Amino acid sequence: MAQQKMSLYIMIGENIRRRIAAGLIKEGDKLPSCRECAVQLGVNPNTVQRAYTMLEEQGVVFTIAKKGVFVSSGRRQNIDRAKVLAAKVAELRGMGYSREEIERTLSAVYGRDPASV
Repeated sequence: MAQQKMSLYIMIGENIRRRIAAGLIKEGDKLPSCRECAVQLGVNPNTVQRAYTMLEEQGVVFTIAKKGVFVSSGRRQNIDRAKVLAAKVAELRGMGYSREEIERTLSAVYGRDPASV
């Protein structure tokens, strides 16, 4: 299968996650508005909004109406891990990956030979 490109909003969300993990963005910090971020990245504001919505659904950020989007505390990020994993698998399926490709990659990542599964 040809290499699939990750959706832009997912890349934006993952970039924000990495910056939080690295301590560049801290708990309680306000993220740029969708418009500000879109201008910085040269993308449509709807793309940034979709990334923020995804992060909010995952408990990474929260929104205060007319105030902005803020990084959640570790307590708020206590989310259903199975739900997040299922969403990631659904996302891969939506990108055209087959069950066999996903299982083979998971086996390789976890160090198991897929032939022995």
